[in-house]
Amino acid sequence: MKRLVAAWLGLALLLFSLASPNIDNTDATVTMHAARALWLRGDSGLRTREQGGEWPGEWFTAAFIRLKASQGVRYYGKVGANDLVYVWFPMGHLWLMVPAVAVGEALDAAFPGVEARFRERVGPGSLSYRDGHRLFAQAVTALLPALFGATSILLLFFVARALGALPRDALVSTAAIACATQFFPLTRENLSDGPGLCFLLGALLATVRAWSGSASRMCLLAGGAAAGCAVLTRYAHGTLVPFLGLAIAIAALRRRRFTDVLWFLLGGLPCLGVLLLVNWLRYGDVTETGYPKADSWFNYPVWFGVTKILIGAGKGILWFTPLLWLAVPLAIARRHSVRLGWLGWLAFTLSLLMFGATNGWQAGQCWGIRYVTPGIVLLLAIALPQLCPWRSHPRTFAALLLVGLLVNLTGAIAPTRGENQLAGQAVQAMYQREYDAGTISQEDWDNLDAADHFSFLPRFSPLHANWTYAARSLGGDFEDEQGRPRNGSNNTIEPLFGITAVTPGQGLAPGYWEDRCGRHVWWVFWGDLLGVSPYLLVLPVVAAGALLLAAGLRRPILRQP
Repeated sequence: MKRLVAAWLGLALLLFSLASPNIDNTDATVTMHAARALWLRGDSGLRTREQGGEWPGEWFTAAFIRLKASQGVRYYGKVGANDLVYVWFPMGHLWLMVPAVAVGEALDAAFPGVEARFRERVGPGSLSYRDGHRLFAQAVTALLPALFGATSILLLFFVARALGALPRDALVSTAAIACATQFFPLTRENLSDGPGLCFLLGALLATVRAWSGSASRMCLLAGGAAAGCAVLTRYAHGTLVPFLGLAIAIAALRRRRFTDVLWFLLGGLPCLGVLLLVNWLRYGDVTETGYPKADSWFNYPVWFGVTKILIGAGKGILWFTPLLWLAVPLAIARRHSVRLGWLGWLAFTLSLLMFGATNGWQAGQCWGIRYVTPGIVLLLAIALPQLCPWRSHPRTFAALLLVGLLVNLTGAIAPTRGENQLAGQAVQAMYQREYDAGTISQEDWDNLDAADHFSFLPRFSPLHANWTYAARSLGGDFEDEQGRPRNGSNNTIEPLFGITAVTPGQGLAPGYWEDRCGRHVWWVFWGDLLGVSPYLLVLPVVAAGALLLAAGLRRPILRQP
């Protein structure tokens, strides 16, 4: 157990070395404000200034959602039965943020000058302050991806062992998935997908053990609870969890252990009850989550969406998880020898088809397509430890592993939000020229979805643009000597995408202070804010993480049986 704890702490610290300094996307930011409201007032409903809202982020979010509602659009949330605004993001993720918010509030009370310094540094009217204030609450919340990422990595190892992999094979499989696939970004992104996948892997572990006949009652009960938490944290997992239950039911039928299904269901039922109760308390309807109706989102031609998910240059899974090039053909060729292979294929295929039907297939402010990452990870978690491609195809596996490591490093060297901003401006400039030349129609111009284009077209791919972004950011090209954005097409979209702005708004530098000069990682951000060397902040963390991980992976855990 000591080695296990050491390995978990080591992984968490190493992942934390690449963490964001605060919440770097709109979805998680508004969820954090709801978590703060829950901590301070016992209700996650947000209030406008006129209703007694207590901080700018709350005022802005509540007013924005109300404005959209008055226009007949449901966006980011819904007004509840008590006239407070509830964000639509999963309630489980909101609750996970509450302890982080509580710690952040305590730190803010202990060090009140830090928030004031941040406000002065970025300006009270800036985007950075609007979305980044409550600095300590956001900073502690930004630890969550590393903690859940470390837990997920250990669960991947345990799943591999439960599938019969030798310790070293389980370790190779786990390292490949953790470092060389689009799983890796979830360990530093503040969205609900990382915690949701962690709970899903916990449920998968119980399923694999049930399939092999080694699951205890407590294991099944915990697996059911993990499945319920996976749905609470990421509602879309409600389409995957039933197949885990089906696998447990098949295993129970084969072994005539029918109570196994009951224990799994008993673990998950409380989460279902909580989901229905909270929906009723918020909206007076147990089926209402605050999200728009499905037909307003899942209305995209599925074959177009699946094609984009597979090969989109900006986010396609075949580029962002290159191990699929080897794992998928092997899994098909040796499908009869892969236990629970059908479960992995179901998760993978269902994710592709479901989210291929969304007009937001690109999945927003994230690296890769987070919507389909659970399906990819479940397929690889089941297939890789059994296929062991490092034994049958060592050179191909090594090459794809190296490419995967490089690709996912690309996702850490530049901020997704800043890169998306510049890519969106470049798309606008490119198509404005076509519109002005009469190449595209007024309707095409009016309905231009920039994210759809920069997530698909090769010239906008972060696989190359992030390296240029990092070089320009570290070279100070995005910011002048006074810390103000250095606007101009020649400083922004031209070096990244080779496109000249048509209007000044298309040549803006990254608008957030955190998205310039490498501050998208916490140690650069805090070093700059506090006036200390960033290396003094990060090196102890990396050293401690490496030592703890080495202690956790000492020979006993690797020894062949």
